[in-house]
Amino acid sequence: MRTLLLALVSLVLLTACDTTLSLKELRMVAPASDPYQAALAEGYKNFAEEKVGEYDWWTSKYFADKGLMAAYGRDIQPENPENWDLPQTRMAEFQDARMQLMLALRANEGAQPIRSAAAVVAYDRWIEAEYKGWDVAKMEVRSEAFFEALGQLQRVQEAPYGAPSSEPPTERPVESTSTILYFPFDSDRLGDSAQAALAQMVHDVLAAGNVTVTINGHADRAGTEQYNLDLSERRARMVEHALEAAGVSPNVLHYFAFGESDPAIRTEDDVREPRNRRVEIFIE
Repeated sequence: MRTLLLALVSLVLLTACDTTLSLKELRMVAPASDPYQAALAEGYKNFAEEKVGEYDWWTSKYFADKGLMAAYGRDIQPENPENWDLPQTRMAEFQDARMQLMLALRANEGAQPIRSAAAVVAYDRWIEAEYKGWDVAKMEVRSEAFFEALGQLQRVQEAPYGAPSSEPPTERPVESTSTILYFPFDSDRLGDSAQAALAQMVHDVLAAGNVTVTINGHADRAGTEQYNLDLSERRARMVEHALEAAGVSPNVLHYFAFGESDPAIRTEDDVREPRNRRVEIFIE
């Protein structure tokens, strides 16, 4: 029994050492020259550090290795959900989310390297939480973080031809553009990334001059229909007030509340869905 215990302890220590070596190398490696790969390496390093703090050696090593591959210029893809033991009831959701992410990456990876990398790492973090499955709150936080990052990426158009590959682009058309802001469950308050997107929207509106801004509030189907209608109105009005406070004329602002009646993702009643907890803003 003592021999078996010593063997198990040795195995744990070897695994921890191996993980530490991967993370040590990632800490010391020079960033990739490509901004997207450099941002990926940094994102995976932070995730690996987090998992070391949780004594989750295997996960730390796995994502530290992904960070090393990015740092050394290797092509890194978001995790394939089929390679993870996820609940089959959730598989289609992860596949659809990955497809949306891949489309957004193809459109924006070069012009928006930091946002693109953040969305990829957020997707992998969401899969990891779902795979572990024991912390529902963490799964929801990771899901919300991914869809918020994806929303930021989807709203950004490609930089004009000849413009430098910077973040954000130096110019971006404002006619008929849109932004989606995602909200935490049962909340009308925005996270940091959504606040940044709202600030960019203010810049667009003020730069455009004579425009109309339509603000559509939405909710998911967790809760009663009337409650969700009220919640979607609070979300829309919060955005309206934020735009007014930033200097946008109230005369160009129009808000509407849809409650749970116009979901981005159709679900059964009482289902929480992060992509439905949103405000869509249109500049025309």
